[in-house]
Amino acid sequence: MKSLSIRTKFIIAFMAVGLLAIALVGIFTTRVSHQQFQDLVLDRFTSDYSTIVIDYYETTGTLFGIEKILRSSPANGTPFDKATQTGFIIALPNGGILVGDPTHPAGTFLTKSEMQKATIINHGDKTIALLVTFNPTFLPNPEEQRYIETTNKAMMYASLGAISLAIILGLIFTQTLLRPLSKLSTALSNMEQGELHQIVETNSDDELGEVIQGFNQMSAALTSANARRDQMTADIAHELRSPLTVINGYIEAMQDGSLEITKERLAIVQDEVNLLTRLVDDMRTLALADSGQLIIQRAEVDIKNVFDHLANAYQLIADSQKLQLSFVNYGYKSLFADEDRLIQVVSNLLNNAFRHTDPGGQIMVKSYNLSDGSTVIEVEDTGEGIPAEDLPYVFNRFYRADNSRQTQKGESGLGLSIVKAIIDAHNGQVDVASEIGKGSTFTVTFPNAPLT
Repeated sequence: MKSLSIRTKFIIAFMAVGLLAIALVGIFTTRVSHQQFQDLVLDRFTSDYSTIVIDYYETTGTLFGIEKILRSSPANGTPFDKATQTGFIIALPNGGILVGDPTHPAGTFLTKSEMQKATIINHGDKTIALLVTFNPTFLPNPEEQRYIETTNKAMMYASLGAISLAIILGLIFTQTLLRPLSKLSTALSNMEQGELHQIVETNSDDELGEVIQGFNQMSAALTSANARRDQMTADIAHELRSPLTVINGYIEAMQDGSLEITKERLAIVQDEVNLLTRLVDDMRTLALADSGQLIIQRAEVDIKNVFDHLANAYQLIADSQKLQLSFVNYGYKSLFADEDRLIQVVSNLLNNAFRHTDPGGQIMVKSYNLSDGSTVIEVEDTGEGIPAEDLPYVFNRFYRADNSRQTQKGESGLGLSIVKAIIDAHNGQVDVASEIGKGSTFTVTFPNAPLT
């Protein structure tokens, strides 16, 4: 069985709330009106009979025989003998009952508690009688009955009007609410069909507006991620094609005998295989970073030891390229980081500097601390520099400032992307500044304390 639509549920809810409110108001009003009516009539009876008693006393000087007067002088249109059936009693100040009811006949006495509840009738400063009521119930006279019937009709018409208004408000409210939900449903359906870029317009800043804004942000993020994935897939295919083409060409030529198998040619093939291996390893590192699974083992790292290790590893390369390589530590001895990842970061930055610095240039690696205790490592070169318009994109995967330049030997095109991924995993920051013809400076900042 198909469930009710949201529109129908809202209308039913509005009607239910309206009916419940009307019922509660009706019950409360009826009870209050009935009690007020009884109290009003009781006050009238009490006032009328008190007046009759006082007048009789002034005339006769006694209350004996007053029952005859009461029966001949109805109060509020009701004879007293009928009123006594509803719980009216007149007694002397000592509690002796003059005019009683079936449960309190004349000649008997009121109890002390009943006397305390009585209305005292005074003549001057003298108490002449007690008027006692025992939960009387009055029936309305014709005029009062017409008033009650008119009030009931008004409440019924008001109830019908309230129900109609509830239905109208329910329709308006659900239309206002469901319009953006309908758009959101359509957008979700389009996303399911593969159209990830969906924007749902909303002018609301309530919870529903926040949901739609969250959906729009999600759609934009998915669109961007999908575009990056497509671009990355194309880039990977491009990067893999070059070494695979070289490997395939050499192997085919050696197989058909057009090229002799030599150590030099095998070394070329091995270099291309190494490049493929490095590319796969770099892609795995980035995949781990994207999924939040890149392992970072923070510990206290001695910067001097790191710099000594890197100097030993890269000095021969610097000498072969006729570059001046120097490491400077401005007094800050340690930081909290993953030492292997730290070496990987600086190595990637050094490799980048070596590729873009001509012979005779200089490369300097230096470290220092900021006032907040953060550790900064800079890799500065005097190379060709990076155009200003390309600086925001240098950490993108496979990005090249010169699109016509192919990947250099041993370069995966992912070095700077890996640098950023590792620094992000440390909750650090990496920046670059550059000037064409004067060189570039890559700045890495590590937090000042170990993170758990």
